[in-house]
Amino acid sequence: MTGAAGLLGRCLWQAWEESGHYDLTLVDRLPIEGARSRVEVGDLFDRDFTGRICVGQDVVVALAYVPSEEATFDPGAGTDIGMNMQLFEACRRAAVGRLVFASSNHATGWNEQTRERPFLSSPDEYNPTGWYGAMKGMAELAGKALVNTAGMRFIGIRVGFFYGHGEPDSLRACEALLAPEDAVQLFGLAVDYEGQQRYLVTYGTSETGGHGNLDIGPARRELGYRPAVDLVAARRKYRP
Repeated sequence: MTGAAGLLGRCLWQAWEESGHYDLTLVDRLPIEGARSRVEVGDLFDRDFTGRICVGQDVVVALAYVPSEEATFDPGAGTDIGMNMQLFEACRRAAVGRLVFASSNHATGWNEQTRERPFLSSPDEYNPTGWYGAMKGMAELAGKALVNTAGMRFIGIRVGFFYGHGEPDSLRACEALLAPEDAVQLFGLAVDYEGQQRYLVTYGTSETGGHGNLDIGPARRELGYRPAVDLVAARRKYRP
């Protein structure tokens, strides 16, 4: 798991350590406190480090990202897509069987500027809000290449909002929030998935009761995802 020191990463590995279901290797450039699992601290822009951590792994859960405010086009600086392409290539060289990639709703976020509600953003379209969303879309396409040329399985989860808790703080959050217990379920289902689809992209939210505009249908149909946290009641607070 890359990005294991982050909010989503910590949520996942703490639950997975408790369950004992996986043998984890936790990776981040920052220290990871309190883990019982193997920990590797290093930079994913370091080719040797990235190559080494992928060796012997059955699955890579890619959560690390370069924040959009740090996006730069200096050839000597790192970008989100550059980091992920290096990781993806390391996965290919190490014959990793499955890549579970934390993408973003920003890959289609511009729909909210150009479409009238109600609308549903489909996982097979791209309409990014900016360079960060565009780079997430590029990484999803790179995942398709891994499926086609390396025989890997790729599951991209376009995370809505993740706060580390299940309490939405706005009407928009009621339509896009992914609560911790649902994140643990959804990413776990992606790690364990053995169905027919070798390439799958879905959004990741809790239960919106049909009020959200991020399509979690593929997660329901293919992965068996059943959100445990219902955001509909909270929605009434913001839109009675």
